[in-house]
Amino acid sequence: MPKEAIDITPAGSAVPVYLESPTDEELAERQAEHEANEAAKAAREEVRESALAKLAALGLTEEELQTLSV
Repeated sequence: MPKEAIDITPAGSAVPVYLESPTDEELAERQAEHEANEAAKAAREEVRESALAKLAALGLTEEELQTLSV
């Protein structure tokens, strides 16, 4: 169910401006998208850390690993 828009038009404005609150469905969609993005970010970081650990096992120095991790 759409929520009612609120008129927030500044005084003297030639164009009306309305504030529309997101619906519950839109909020749930945004929350799900945010959680998916956070999960993907955590997965990328995990892969990155794993790759750096493997490179360290191959004998890269701490300085070389720092250069790669930027």
